[in-house]
Amino acid sequence: MLKMRKILFVDDEPCVIRGFKRMLSPLCNKWGMEFAISGKEAMNLMSKTSFDVVVSDMRMPVMDGIKFLDTVMDRYPETVRIILSGHSDREMILRSVKCAHQFLAKPSNADTIVYTIERTCKLRELLRNDILQKFVTGIKDLPSFPGLYDIIVREMQYPEPSIRKIGYIISQDVSMSAKVLQLVNSAFFGLPEKIRDPQQATIRLGIDTLRALVLSNHIFSSFPEGSELYGLPLLDMWKHSLMTGRLAKDIARAVSGDKEIAEEALIAGMFHDIGKLILQKVPRQYKMVEEFIEKNGCDHVEAEYTVLKTSHAEMGSYLLGLWGIPDNIVEAVAFHHNPSKLLDEMFIIPGESLNGDLKLRSDKNLLTSFTTVTAVHVANALMMQKDCSSDTTYFPYIDMGYLKAFNLTDKLSGWVEYHKKILKEEV
Repeated sequence: MLKMRKILFVDDEPCVIRGFKRMLSPLCNKWGMEFAISGKEAMNLMSKTSFDVVVSDMRMPVMDGIKFLDTVMDRYPETVRIILSGHSDREMILRSVKCAHQFLAKPSNADTIVYTIERTCKLRELLRNDILQKFVTGIKDLPSFPGLYDIIVREMQYPEPSIRKIGYIISQDVSMSAKVLQLVNSAFFGLPEKIRDPQQATIRLGIDTLRALVLSNHIFSSFPEGSELYGLPLLDMWKHSLMTGRLAKDIARAVSGDKEIAEEALIAGMFHDIGKLILQKVPRQYKMVEEFIEKNGCDHVEAEYTVLKTSHAEMGSYLLGLWGIPDNIVEAVAFHHNPSKLLDEMFIIPGESLNGDLKLRSDKNLLTSFTTVTAVHVANALMMQKDCSSDTTYFPYIDMGYLKAFNLTDKLSGWVEYHKKILKEEV
């Protein structure tokens, strides 16, 4: 039996609250909903019962939405925090960056609200570890590669910083790229389509907004020098992520011929290991995994599933989903080690009507075409294997059953050639 979602809606306008109750009434058997007309009343409700998600207006008297969500973040970090507002005041946007996971425009139709909440909860359920669920939900930001962080801060301090240079630097860093995509794709910017390119996102945000975010709001931070992940320098993880993204892009472009899918594969490949950055911020769990690897000699993915009942893939996809990163990228991150799980663990179909049942994409017919998941899975597997050639027949990290299901095994030799080319360019 599925656990009932607990959702809290907060708005100081009684007519808005009545509208929520009316349009969401079909979900009363799936959601346990509470409604509050002030931040104070909402905090009182939260002191008595736990909520999976809070959806709050921004402008409210006494305790505004940002102050309310700041308090929720401190006291109840495991609760997903969504702002639903009709205002686009720049100062309030900057204040809300760290306390809100997502930003929806008011008015929003019921389907948008339902999809956003159900998608987030579904991703959290992939994380079969209560401690990590709470921790990831409470994350405000992720540290960046030290060298790139220092360059960004220096550039921002110039009287006339170069937005193109800043965009390029951000596009080379996993954490900074994810953060700018979260911001630019929020409802505050009202863009008709999701932006997937961090450089384009940087230009859209503009130099004034970025300078305020970096120098005043400190949305970026840096790992300490000499940081390691599973005994390897952070530099190695950074290179692996960039090279996986490039290879995923080459594979996607060759198979699909679609520029958008290729660019999406590039970003998804770059983000695929972002969960490792999260895991390093949980020292106790990280140490348990490291000790298991040392004792048993297994790879880190096997160790993560054994010790934590989940892996960096699910942790990364949940955080990206919280931040509103496009579905195809989140999906590729979630299943980059085990794409066959897509047949069992699917996201909600976008645009599914509230009046019908919210369904999961469990129909195999929906997966007959080449996807971003395939490109990222193969790219990461080849990068992990390293020593392969066009006549290699053994690919230990590739889900061959998945490739056979979609008649893609004959393309492996060509993908290996792309892999060799990227490795040569790095020498």
